[in-house]
Amino acid sequence: MRLVIIDDEKGIVDGLKTIVRSYLPQCEVVGTAHNGIEGCKLVQELQPDIVITDIRMPQSDGLEMIRNLTSSGCKSKFIILSGYAEFEYARKGIELGVKFYITKPVEEDELEECVTKVIAEINMEHVQARQGNEWVLKDILMTGYNSSTHESKILNVLPMPISGHQCVCALLEFACEPGKLQEERILGKLMEDLGHDNQVQAFRYEGSQFAVIILNEKLIDEAKLLRDVKSLQEWFNQIWGILVTVGIGRPYPAPDGLSTSFEEAQQALRYKLIKGTNAVVPYMEIEQISDTGKVVSEEDMAMLEKCIEDMDAEGSSVIIQRIFRTIEAENRMNLAELQHQILLILLSSMKRMTFMQLQMNDFLGKFMLSQDAISRFKTLDELKLWLIQATERIIEHKLIRSTPKKKDVISDIKEYVAVHYNSNITLADLSARFFINPYYLSQLFKEKTGDTYLSYVMGIRIKKAKALLEETDLKIYEICQMVGYADTTHFSKLFERMNGCTPTEYRKKCKI
Repeated sequence: MRLVIIDDEKGIVDGLKTIVRSYLPQCEVVGTAHNGIEGCKLVQELQPDIVITDIRMPQSDGLEMIRNLTSSGCKSKFIILSGYAEFEYARKGIELGVKFYITKPVEEDELEECVTKVIAEINMEHVQARQGNEWVLKDILMTGYNSSTHESKILNVLPMPISGHQCVCALLEFACEPGKLQEERILGKLMEDLGHDNQVQAFRYEGSQFAVIILNEKLIDEAKLLRDVKSLQEWFNQIWGILVTVGIGRPYPAPDGLSTSFEEAQQALRYKLIKGTNAVVPYMEIEQISDTGKVVSEEDMAMLEKCIEDMDAEGSSVIIQRIFRTIEAENRMNLAELQHQILLILLSSMKRMTFMQLQMNDFLGKFMLSQDAISRFKTLDELKLWLIQATERIIEHKLIRSTPKKKDVISDIKEYVAVHYNSNITLADLSARFFINPYYLSQLFKEKTGDTYLSYVMGIRIKKAKALLEETDLKIYEICQMVGYADTTHFSKLFERMNGCTPTEYRKKCKI
């Protein structure tokens, strides 16, 4: 983390630099200044992650400097440092968004604790921003580019303006789900190997799948891209010893063609059931595979797809019965061709389901969706029953996964927090419990309540602590633990910042 120190006393600046070097190896002091005007210029120039600043300084004080910087869009986190331990200064700092206030003389452990908390907050914001960017990309890939919805966001999530460029999407599926460390290495490798002549954006799509978006101002060389992807696959095979299957869409004009290319990459990846694991499948190749339309009408295929989408098991069975009457009337395929054709029918009917969703169903993943599994069936009746069972399992899986949308998810979250406020409930925990993207949840919570989630939880805890101080004789450390804080010193400081007095002082006032 890049850090700037601003204080009008050179001895304080030197002392803080020594503490940072000794106790905070994850931080680097990239600049120092001795008044608010110098500090403002320095922060604007260096854009550090953290600024430690005195309040009382000549020419321009720390609060004025912070006000000027934040109004100009500065994203740095500020720690106020002052020998004046008056609540008024802290209150003004809080109004400016400053969350940490340290009084002089600075203790090493206090500064270390404070900066560590700021670093944790910055890292969380980076994670949330990245998740938010990925959420925008997923929305574009799955639903299509909408200028009114996505135009203001796309420049923040893709490496360059994309109008007038070509795009192509690929979807990689690893044989086993990578951990967090492996995920970072995979993303780095994808960006490095596929970004020589292109702009590349890669992210984890779901589970063991990784999506790649490739952009180029010129026409994308599909043959070269295929060679690069195969080379990348071999690297994963040989260096990591892990199998990876890849589906590749066709190039289209960006941004409107992103969702089309990605849908083709998904369809290509599904053909691993036919091409085998550890295959690289370009969409243009699967177009050459036997077309279901030669035997089955487009109308029947569309109806079967709709029945599966609508989770209509009875309707899908009726369509399959009709399809098999058509196949039986044709009577021109041998058994192997027939088995292959039935698998293609099922694949074609599942265009809106990701392969990861199918794999989550053990019956489909292990027993049905493979060329070897279907080869067990030797008659039309057996194949018909197999296809009906497969669609029933898909529909059953979709029913289990479908969750009714909350009418007011923020109200539900507030009710949950009101009961569990003394537990360590993070935004990630809530997003998993209420099935909502953490970045979107953070934005929605602020929009609906006018407060950040962390501030909201802090308010509930401090309110409960005040009630306990008024109504009980519990010790401060007992109240601290009861409202969800492990550190009594940290709890007391928060309490004082919000109420202008310590918990002990508050209790005395209540008993007067």
